[in-house]
Amino acid sequence: MIDVIHHGNASRHPDLLDKQFRLRHEIFVRERGWTSFDVDGAYERDQYDDDAAIYLVAADDHGGVAGGFRLYPTVLPHMLSEQFAALVEGAVIRRSDVLELTRFAMRKSERRSRHYFELLVAIQEYGTMEGLSGFTSVINPLRIPILQGFGFEIEPLGLPSMIDGEATIAVLFHVNEQCHARVRDKVDIRDTVFGATPTFRRTA
Repeated sequence: MIDVIHHGNASRHPDLLDKQFRLRHEIFVRERGWTSFDVDGAYERDQYDDDAAIYLVAADDHGGVAGGFRLYPTVLPHMLSEQFAALVEGAVIRRSDVLELTRFAMRKSERRSRHYFELLVAIQEYGTMEGLSGFTSVINPLRIPILQGFGFEIEPLGLPSMIDGEATIAVLFHVNEQCHARVRDKVDIRDTVFGATPTFRRTA
């Protein structure tokens, strides 16, 4: 199951938050070399890990964190608007019904696991329940056909560009009932991926 953690309930999930920042360190600092975001040699954080951030975290059966990602309001200064605006043709989307999705991280042993599939469903389920129309993100363009294969509708917001030696593109993940149903069918998950009484944070 997926936990939704935000400023209003973070005090009830200190262990999960700690572990997801440690997982991000493992993925983004150790594997990808993002040393400028290293905190105390154990955590990965940036300026968007503040009170406006929302974390969707997949816990495993042993209390560890299998994976997760971060959501952030596009109506505030965010990563795409402040660091990667050049990737967008035209104006950067800034709307209350669109959040930014960043820091998608999975433990190596959990990649393509059920926890991974639950997080894919969570993108659409969270968006649907919150009345969102989409999520902006910055990804490697090679991920687009893979994610489309899972049923996602992905709209490029500009042309790919090389950033730090890696092809990068800004995209919009559309949220709608048809896409939600396709993703569920592709990964064979029928029930909610959230707890019995998920505590969401309204975005508008």
